[in-house]
Amino acid sequence: MMSRLSMITAVGLAATSLFAQAPGRHMGAGPMGPGDFALVRAEFGVSNKVVQGSPYSAQATTQFTQTLANGDHIQRTSTGSIARDSQGRTRTERSFGAIGALSFSGRASAGRGAGRTVMIYDPVASKSFVLDPESKTARSTSIPAARPANAKAPRGLASAKTEDLGTQVMQGVTAQGKRVTRSIPAGTEGNEKEIDIVTETWFSADLQVVVMSKTSDPRYGESVYQLNGITRAEPDPALFVVPSDYTVKERPMHQRPTPAQ
Repeated sequence: MMSRLSMITAVGLAATSLFAQAPGRHMGAGPMGPGDFALVRAEFGVSNKVVQGSPYSAQATTQFTQTLANGDHIQRTSTGSIARDSQGRTRTERSFGAIGALSFSGRASAGRGAGRTVMIYDPVASKSFVLDPESKTARSTSIPAARPANAKAPRGLASAKTEDLGTQVMQGVTAQGKRVTRSIPAGTEGNEKEIDIVTETWFSADLQVVVMSKTSDPRYGESVYQLNGITRAEPDPALFVVPSDYTVKERPMHQRPTPAQ
């Protein structure tokens, strides 16, 4: 059976790799589907670039709604927090229960509460950490090189339709909105008709973060992500350091995750 730390790391790495998606892409439901890591998606981050001189902290909420064939609805809500200091170090923290077939040694299925994962991305030390608060253990990984700003987008996005939604003030910051519609042609996935996946994203250029994002995918449902309680003060430096009473374990280089913004 997968150990708790390995489970924390697996979920954390899945989340951090998803956190690295660009604006307008991070909320789209992919091949994993809503049951697999649907509540640890890419909302906390925008890219793997380091943002310096723009500290902030905020709470985040993701709500996923799936409509069943009989008209019933399944709703899941995930909450978390993020902080970034002036040096570009980030800390993301999220509570969750079972995710698809994964659970913390039966904790969630047994009704004994949700798990909690903490991720620290430290470009100053060139390290990222996935912390397990319960066992006081941390997985340490060297940070891989950031992708160049002019890197090509993944295939399949070139045919997407993009609409400019203008700007508006959300949670005290100015955000630029856009709507991206990606169409899956009939027959591509056994579908008889064309499937439209629509993502609306509101991005703060000042903070370099997504403030709100909403995706509607007929195959899986609707997911809405929202940042709340944004503050621009410098976070406590202790948030970006592994506590002294934790045991740190190095992770092999070939398993290193993509860092979150």
